[in-house]
Amino acid sequence: MTAGPASAPRRGLLLLLAALAGLACPGTMHEVEGRRVFNPLYRVFLDTRERERWQKPDEVVRALALAPGSAVADVGAGTGYFSGRLARAVGDEGRVFATDVQDEMIRALEERVAREGLRNVSVLRAGFDDPTLPPGCCDLVLLANVYKEIAERPAYLRRLTPALREGGRVAIIDFRPDAPGAGPPREARLPEAQVIAELGEAGFVLAERHDFLPRQYFLLFARAPGG
Repeated sequence: MTAGPASAPRRGLLLLLAALAGLACPGTMHEVEGRRVFNPLYRVFLDTRERERWQKPDEVVRALALAPGSAVADVGAGTGYFSGRLARAVGDEGRVFATDVQDEMIRALEERVAREGLRNVSVLRAGFDDPTLPPGCCDLVLLANVYKEIAERPAYLRRLTPALREGGRVAIIDFRPDAPGAGPPREARLPEAQVIAELGEAGFVLAERHDFLPRQYFLLFARAPGG
């Protein structure tokens, strides 16, 4: 027997442990249509207690200060880690649009919606360059651990803008380049200043900054005056 087949389970186990430790590492990513995205093979590790310790999802949702009845888009929702929490925050009269670009993740989202009885969540298949959100649908758009994977970010944001209602906001959570611990490769991370500059290019201004996440920046943007 050759070493290749025998070593595959060991390699898979190492990648799973890496994903458990920090959401993403080089081996947990793959390419779809030439784009770097999270490999659905490791999706079970998107919903772990270890992730809760550094992602602090309940604190994040509270910081978003969503009013009951609000409408939110969870862009690049994956398995719906934030989608369910957002759905509960906006209540039965609210709406969550959970989007992803991979069929496997769409199925995982649909399974979560059915399993948790999330009647106020709509699952949408997005494009890599197109949010595919209905016009005027959202009070808030959340991009958690997604922004750095977008190829033409200012152009994407401009296509996203029509989905925002008056006073709508965009929230971006992503890994700081200097953050310790597991996570995306350092070369794949974006500095906070670059994110702010790119949002500015697309017609947004920084409205709030939250500093309670140990590995990530958490930025909230509003439309620039006259934008």
